[in-house]
Amino acid sequence: MILKTNGSLWAVGRNDFGELGDGTSVDKVNPVEILSSGVSQVSAGVYHSLILKNDGSLWATGDNWYGQLGDGTSVDKVNPVEILSSGVSQVSAGAYHSLILKNDGSLWATGKNGSGQLGDGTQIDKTSLVEILSSGVSQISAGAHHSLILKSDGSLWATGSNFNGQLGDGTYESQNVPVEILSSGVSQISAGDHHSLIIKNDGSLWGAGFNAAGQLGVGTTEERYILVEILSSGVSQISAGSYHSLISKTDGSLWATGRNFYGQLGDGTYLDSYSPVEILSSGVSQVSAGDSHSLFIKNDGSSWATGSNLNGKLGNGVSLIELTPVEVEF
Repeated sequence: MILKTNGSLWAVGRNDFGELGDGTSVDKVNPVEILSSGVSQVSAGVYHSLILKNDGSLWATGDNWYGQLGDGTSVDKVNPVEILSSGVSQVSAGAYHSLILKNDGSLWATGKNGSGQLGDGTQIDKTSLVEILSSGVSQISAGAHHSLILKSDGSLWATGSNFNGQLGDGTYESQNVPVEILSSGVSQISAGDHHSLIIKNDGSLWGAGFNAAGQLGVGTTEERYILVEILSSGVSQISAGSYHSLISKTDGSLWATGRNFYGQLGDGTYLDSYSPVEILSSGVSQVSAGDSHSLFIKNDGSSWATGSNLNGKLGNGVSLIELTPVEVEF
């Protein structure tokens, strides 16, 4: 999903379940316009997408097998349907669950819950949004089977699968309600498939969880069940993908670590990296790591992509793997 500065929403790639929201189930190798205006935020899961409009309304499209769209059914949608008419401030789509943050700081969730990723105290899937926390939440991030929650006091909370230590609480015990991981000092969170990344107020980068491909960036493939420091300062933005991670520094440089089988790191090779490698030295304003591909935006507003191009997900009109970033034009 691609959001332009004019509020228009565009989409490209796999569309088996209508996750692009263009009224079809046909893959697209070039970006197609879904909504012409009024969109403020988007989040793409595995086969579903969440859309937040300027008026605070929540819309969803795609796979709904587990109720991840939150419309009270388990019926797939090929066009965006309205879930809430107002009051939403942030959205995050996990693999098969969705997290919603409202203006009042309350956290809501829907969809698959077999690992407790919704945080409602059960392991029962939900087809409609349920309230998890009534206030105090400032940021959310949904992973494959776990969820990260940042509160307004800077504390970090987590719920769901902890099979690989991705909650960072020093155990491998999964949780079905949010548990506090850090009491203060956190400024940004990102949940990957089986690992987690956070930025602290001092610009340091920390991570926990699965690390078989080096996605934590600590120089080894050793799994960590307690948050470990990756970089001591200078980090401004992070995005945890399936088995790789993207890092943007305050100087605008782009760094990447982890699996690179499809060239998703963008360093011109197929070699995994166990420590962050510099991809671009400056000019990057936003990053997003997918399953096996990476997207980023430059300061000039141009959109770039690298990695797997199966189903045309890079949006450059072909289906060829790209080992270095290519510009996506639309």
